Amino acid sequence: MSGPASKQEKSESKQDFGHCLFFATAALDRKLTEFAEEEFGKVGLAPSHGFVLLVALKEPGIQPSEIARQLSFKPSTITRFVDRLEQLGLIDRKLNGRTAAIHPTPKARKMEDSVRSAWKSLYSRYSKSLGKDLEQRLTEQIALARKALENP
Repeated sequence: MSGPASKQEKSESKQDFGHCLFFATAALDRKLTEFAEEEFGKVGLAPSHGFVLLVALKEPGIQPSEIARQLSFKPSTITRFVDRLEQLGLIDRKLNGRTAAIHPTPKARKMEDSVRSAWKSLYSRYSKSLGKDLEQRLTEQIALARKALENP
């Protein structure tokens, strides 16, 4: 009959996911998503919808495929986001043959400052928590990692 497990045996049996890139980035993503949902929620948008709208505001007439490229989403995902923004009366989709051009509506233009403010608030919130230096280094390193994984 064996006795109670020692502290060492107990600690060895626990999984330590803190050194796993997937786990670490997923946990960070959940926290950043929480911040983003709070900030963009103030203007009545999901964060992804807010970023699509910001692209459309900056580049009226942009094609959904270009929005997908800029935001690193699949085109089918952008189509769903555009559908929702169209339902909200924030964008118009103008078809020209097989392509679509995305244009912000006057309603979107009226809320542009609020949407940009939500983005700035999100940035300020995580920069304040992380510190400017760590935030910048993380952003650069994550961009490099993403590029390396996309082009193995």
